[in-house]
Amino acid sequence: MIRIIIVEDHDILREGLRSLLGDEPAIRIVADAPNGKVLLDYLETTPADVILMGINMPVMNGVEATRIVSEEYSHIKVLVLSMLDHPSYVEQAMQAGAKGYLLKNSGKEELVHAIREVAAGNQYISKRISEAHASADSPVPKISPQVKLTKREMQILELLAEGFTNREIAEKIFLSKRTVESHRKKLLEKTNCKNSSALIKYAIYKGILKDNKVV
Repeated sequence: MIRIIIVEDHDILREGLRSLLGDEPAIRIVADAPNGKVLLDYLETTPADVILMGINMPVMNGVEATRIVSEEYSHIKVLVLSMLDHPSYVEQAMQAGAKGYLLKNSGKEELVHAIREVAAGNQYISKRISEAHASADSPVPKISPQVKLTKREMQILELLAEGFTNREIAEKIFLSKRTVESHRKKLLEKTNCKNSSALIKYAIYKGILKDNKVV
């Protein structure tokens, strides 16, 4: 049984989610709250497995509440429900500790699937967001926390963004081609990117690269 707490400041939406999930045999709604502050009060006495978290709420918003839940109740998984579909909002929620991000206009089937995935410890991003921002040539990598790059990795990343090949980079910064290739491979692993094009897109999206400068 997956125990759910719904956190949403609109009464109609809270009731709608209760009604929508009420007949799911493996899901039980144990509480609902109008904001993050009330949620935290509930968590002191109410066991839960997954929190369906709204974003824009009074008193304490969803991102702040998610951050506190991830720090103080790490066993509880947060699935954000939002109308905001830009990747930056997804990134903000995931960095706060959310395990999933679902659009409020998603269907019941996807909602239940997302709850099950998140409850199992997996990450879930709304299909509509993934499809809208995917590209066959250079896909946006899976949303993940901000990576930390070394000074050398950032130097190589900047040169890759300027269009230099591995050999040209090696000559430019006085390293062997093999060493440059090793750093490039490490960059791809850290950022979960499949190629240099996706890596550069990731770096710009994350704010690591701006106007071909490392920031």
